[in-house]
Amino acid sequence: MASQAIRGFEGKVYVSSDEGTTYQAIAGITDSTLTISQEELEAGSFDSKGWMEYIPGLKEWELETEGLYILADASQESLYQTLVGGSTVKVRLFPKNGVGNKGYEGEAFITSWEVENAVDDLVTVSATFRGSGEIMSVTASA
Repeated sequence: MASQAIRGFEGKVYVSSDEGTTYQAIAGITDSTLTISQEELEAGSFDSKGWMEYIPGLKEWELETEGLYILADASQESLYQTLVGGSTVKVRLFPKNGVGNKGYEGEAFITSWEVENAVDDLVTVSATFRGSGEIMSVTASA
């Protein structure tokens, strides 16, 4: 049976600044990391017989992206404008891009924008998206 593994280069990250009506792929992305986490609330009591007990608490998510800096690229410029303008975007991550594939979508604001310019390397850019609210599983339709 063929492997079900997904090649990293098949992924794509999209942003929408119009509440999800239209999405634009972020150009030059070479790496993305989605982290979804959940707090643990301590629920131990005298009834725990000396053992710690926990229950799930609030959840949060963050998406970190990194890629090649592309001069005058509209998608990268929109991320910078989102940060300095203090607005939010809808962001989508598809580990494998294409119709029918599963991914994630949520509303976020940008907490960091970094441009790295090393003398012995390509100029790179990175952005960190902080989720505001739920991140949902979605299926690509286009």
